[in-house]
Amino acid sequence: MFRPLKWSLLLACGLTACGGPELETPAPEAADVEQAATATPNPTGRFYIVGKDIVGPSGNKFYPVGANLDGWDFFQRDTENRADAAVKWGWNIVRINGAQLAHPEYNTYGLVSGDTSKPNFDKIDRIVQAFTSKKIVVMLEFHDKVWSGGKTDATKLAQTRDAWAALAQKYKNNTYVWFNLLNEPIWGEAVTDYLSVLGTLRAAVRNTGAENVVVIDGGVAGQEWNRWGVPGNLIPTYGPQLSDGKCNTLFSIHVYNAWAEAGGSNVHSAEFVSYVKSVQAKNLALIVGETGWNKTDADVPRLKAGSMVAFNNAPTYGVGIIGWHANPNWDDTFFLTTSGQFHAVDNWTTPTNLTDFGKALWKLSKTKPALGAFTGDYRNSHCGSAN
Repeated sequence: MFRPLKWSLLLACGLTACGGPELETPAPEAADVEQAATATPNPTGRFYIVGKDIVGPSGNKFYPVGANLDGWDFFQRDTENRADAAVKWGWNIVRINGAQLAHPEYNTYGLVSGDTSKPNFDKIDRIVQAFTSKKIVVMLEFHDKVWSGGKTDATKLAQTRDAWAALAQKYKNNTYVWFNLLNEPIWGEAVTDYLSVLGTLRAAVRNTGAENVVVIDGGVAGQEWNRWGVPGNLIPTYGPQLSDGKCNTLFSIHVYNAWAEAGGSNVHSAEFVSYVKSVQAKNLALIVGETGWNKTDADVPRLKAGSMVAFNNAPTYGVGIIGWHANPNWDDTFFLTTSGQFHAVDNWTTPTNLTDFGKALWKLSKTKPALGAFTGDYRNSHCGSAN
């Protein structure tokens, strides 16, 4: 197994047509949480991706730190009630996990047309309202796939496309909502399919007029490691093609056990730094969308060593980190606190019940790199609103 399997039962499930109800769009104040600085005035108060920089609504460079959280379907935790805890952690982003496809065997409906999907759209909206009202970015992501037998499934792709179109139409006026088109989209499938699928999904968002940040995961189940017999380095190789002339494209890598060897030996820090530099040399913006380690995997030392490659190196290059996971599920024991739940911190000033993983994320959350003011040209975001 390439790394602990998250939501593995989602990978081969069927679905029905996708659309969704009309929902009202929140319009938060145009502000963000970066440090005050003299910046080139932001023309619209929206987020922009300009080269390798994420520029916040205030005109300062934005360094994202946060964690993955349950969204809709499958677990239905009270995520919308935990925004205050995210603020106390110091997070300015959360990645909300959910399924876009129906999974009848689990009595879940994904984001499909008709009344059965309305509770999930409502759940998403409660989460969006709760977090974006506190100027925390909500990155929505789909955690199941569009492949069948290693090939693109046209029906799944069409329904996933329609789900993104519905969400983009709903949230196109809320710059704090970002769209992570497909979780870990490729493991051995054809690169041509990777490019065409992501192009199709991005077009579904942009055809609504939405300029929200679109996030694209790398290959090898997001890890981008190129030594497991599966093509990696997809972001530096194909990122320019995916983002050339396109509005607000952000890339994401998942950092786990690929970045160290068995037992935590031979940590690949130099390779990670070289990888980040190769992405940024192509003038592409990068984040770590998942990283962390659990308690019960067969090789926890390797997971920890690999994940610490991100914590020890990504901030130096302005690459933000989103931990996996703030509310672990099933046999997932990626605990931030000893009880497993991120909101169960015993003391918000000097916590004593954080795990080692929790301590690493807490430290980064409280000491984000100050990236300073953006002084470049917003037109290089390729977004019409910046012209």
